[in-house]
This record gives sequence, C-alpha cells and structure tokens, in this order.
Amino acid sequence: MVRELRRLLVECPRLEGAEGRLALEAQELHYLRRVLRLRAGQVFGLVDGCGRLWSAALEPGPVRQQGWAVLQQSLGAPLLSVPAPQPSLQLAVALPRRDPEVMLRMACELGIDSFQWLQAERSVAEAAIRPERQQAVLREALEQCERLWLPHCLPAQPALAWLSAATSGVRLLATSRRPTALPLGEALHALWPQASAAQPSGAPQPVRLAIGPEGGWSPAEEAAALERGWQAVQLGEGILRTSTAAVAAASLLAAWRGGLGFSCGTSPTPSP
Repeated sequence: MVRELRRLLVECPRLEGAEGRLALEAQELHYLRRVLRLRAGQVFGLVDGCGRLWSAALEPGPVRQQGWAVLQQSLGAPLLSVPAPQPSLQLAVALPRRDPEVMLRMACELGIDSFQWLQAERSVAEAAIRPERQQAVLREALEQCERLWLPHCLPAQPALAWLSAATSGVRLLATSRRPTALPLGEALHALWPQASAAQPSGAPQPVRLAIGPEGGWSPAEEAAALERGWQAVQLGEGILRTSTAAVAAASLLAAWRGGLGFSCGTSPTPSP
C-alpha cells in the first residue's frame, strides 16, 4: 500500500520532459512550502492527472522563488498506476444561479469524470463561467481528495441542441414533474442488476446525467430529450436547487459505480 502523501498535480506533457528532476513553478513552490509546509528533503506525492503517482522530494533552489522536485521513481515505473474509472460519469448541468465552482469542487471530490455546462431556457445564472478558475478548482479538488484522474470541464452549450445531439452511452434526464420517472438509484440498478455480485460483461458505456435549472426544463427541452432516448429519472420527492441536485446525483452515481467492481480512479487506502 502507498503511505499517505500530500499531493501536487503536474499534468502529463510537462512531467514527461522532467527526466527525474522537475523545475517547480512559483505557485507550486508556494503551495509546497507555504500551504503544505514542506522543507527541503521532505517527500510528497506527484500526480499527473492520468492515473499515475510518484513520490518526490523537495529540493531547494538557489533563491526562495526557485526549487525542484526530484522523483524517487522513474517516469516509466511510477509508485502507483490505476486505469481510468469505468464507466465514465458525466454531469451535464444547467448553469446554476450562483456558486458553480462550489458545485464543481464537490462533484469532483465525489468522483465525477467530466462536466458539461448547459445554457437552458430557464437558466438564471448570476455568476459568470470562468474556465481558468474552474480548472484550478478541479486541480485543487484532485490534490485534496487523492484522485489520480483529473476531470475535465467542457464549455457551455445550449441545452436544447446538446440534449438533441447527445446520443452515445446511457443518458439520464433528471426531472421533478414526471410521475413515471424512476428514482435515480433504481434506474442505475436496472442497468446492471447483478453488479454487486460480479462485474458486468463487455465494455461499460459512459453514463450521462443531465440536470436542469431551478425553474426546471422547458417543455421543448424535455420533449426533445425524451424523443432522443433520454430516460427520465428523479432525485427525490422534493424540489432541489441545481447545485444540490448535482451533488446528490454525483454521490449516487459514484456509489453505484463503486459497487460494480471497476476501478474508481483513486489511490488505495494508505497503510498505517
């Protein structure tokens, strides 16, 4: 087992040119020294967001603004390597009224693999989508929760067009006004009813769950989705805010996938 190591994410292209010794950027050095309070020679975890983990030692530079990470394993033989989580989980979420980054962080920590923002007809977003800030939120969440695969966040798309075009994988539409909609947990269980006893056969399809705005999907959006084969599901008897629904759905999706026996894309439990 891998002992507990505080993490720093350095994405694949930059890490692959390190050759065992990586020059740290100013913000990385600040994080290691000021936030994690590491000193020269202390060990931390270096992850690439593509399933691999190395241990590395902090090496001081000639001035306070410089430093290096010295990998303790070769790039080709990481301390830990895990496959991408299967099946992949995507949340497609209508732009929430406020605090989209809080929702993004929590869903990342829970295990969602990709995020698609939707501009729904009834979206009333007060906060602008800031791609650079949201990518930083995902990086920080990955480091904190010890995931090894970095989720990605896709630019906003008109909901009607996206729901009409998305045809691959399992497609679930969260709605609160359709009496025949199955609870999300039941709908997921119906995909692989024997998942708790054995892994499903064949390659698992990605699972997409679309969540509407506080005012709900418009009749045109919901009709278009159902016509294209989306399955209506519900998240409970109450009416949830978009962010609450997204976090609740992320928790159910991750727990369901965990019961399938596939890799979850995280580290093993550290040894004492």
